[in-house]
Amino acid sequence: MVPRPDAKAAPVQIGFSVPKKKFRSSVDRHRVKRLMWEVWRLNKHTLYTIIPPDKQLHVFLMFTDKQIPIYDTVHSTLVKAMNKLAVAVADNKNIDTIPPAE
Repeated sequence: MVPRPDAKAAPVQIGFSVPKKKFRSSVDRHRVKRLMWEVWRLNKHTLYTIIPPDKQLHVFLMFTDKQIPIYDTVHSTLVKAMNKLAVAVADNKNIDTIPPAE
């Protein structure tokens, strides 16, 4: 976590990556990013509520599978990762050492 630049800034900044090497078509890459973004949008409250008001969390998620997933798969995986991150933040653990979600 880093200090929040101002009070209006979001408590979490997030980025998504889908490698061009695995998805040659930009339409496919954007499809996966849209799925990830939608799951984040609907579930970000789990992290927003536990971040201290003077801190900001930066998260970057990379998609590593070779097939375009269905929404349910993305949802279950991303929610599991967000819950692990929420527990680590709540316990004040070193967030840099959290293993990836499976």
